[in-house]
Amino acid sequence: MRLLRSEFLRARSRRLVWMVLAGGVVGIVVALTIAAFHSTSPSQAVLDQAQAQYDKDLQRCMSGRFLESNGELPPGYDTLSSFCEDNVGVSLTDAGAWLHDLPEILRGISMFVILLGAWLGASLAGADWTSNTMTTLLTWEPRRGRVLAVRALVVAVVVLATTLVLQAVFTAGFTVVANLFGTTAFSPSDLWRDVASTVGLVSAMGVAVGLVAYAVAMVGRSTVSSLGALFGYLVLFEGVIAGFRPSIQPYLLVRAATVVVSQNPIYDNLEPRRILLGVGGAWITVAAYVVGLLTVAFVVFRRRDVT
Repeated sequence: MRLLRSEFLRARSRRLVWMVLAGGVVGIVVALTIAAFHSTSPSQAVLDQAQAQYDKDLQRCMSGRFLESNGELPPGYDTLSSFCEDNVGVSLTDAGAWLHDLPEILRGISMFVILLGAWLGASLAGADWTSNTMTTLLTWEPRRGRVLAVRALVVAVVVLATTLVLQAVFTAGFTVVANLFGTTAFSPSDLWRDVASTVGLVSAMGVAVGLVAYAVAMVGRSTVSSLGALFGYLVLFEGVIAGFRPSIQPYLLVRAATVVVSQNPIYDNLEPRRILLGVGGAWITVAAYVVGLLTVAFVVFRRRDVT
């Protein structure tokens, strides 16, 4: 418990953590201010027209007009009604801030939130190596496995709290902007359940990627090495190699995190009904990265001299 309290105090004292929170809140305020200025509350006539168009499109969809030429449902759908529910929507392009779009917007900014988790994880791990205080810490607590585990726990809690707070601030601000300057019309009954689920999934993936960055930083003994390795991985494997070899997508971290957040599997382009990476498999892939890299970090940290 002494070590745990010490590490939480160390994390709380890091200026980077508060800078991330403050910078995130400032960015959210600026973005929502711009959204407010570019939002227009639709009139009742516009809402009625949108409802009429939605009813018309839904009827056409239920009659099979939106299906493929062979009349088959696209991959991932078992019934025509579920397909139409997902692919027929109300269009209010001039509304600006529309509460109906909040879950999709949260999924759209999820990668930014997840990368903040990676930044925090790498920094909290690399700070002691950069400042040469790891030797002091190990003099006080020489059991390296315990040090690694406690610091991983602190990284997970800090990343979780930070990502939840930033998403909560964005959600609250967007709701206010939508009520005052946009519209809350046509919001589905399960809107807030969808919002809560998205926020939770994004934070979970932020924690996972933060722990991956933490493990890499413990191996490389530097914040820079961790972030460099992660961005190199994003560019080389996620960006380049996956484009030439789609079959390796089930083994890629960011692709798996994207599947978890969106809850949409990745399908094979050549065989549209073949799932390359499902939601369950994506969770397994993310967990394998976290557990595998933390194990490597433990082995390296335990064997290498710290001077």
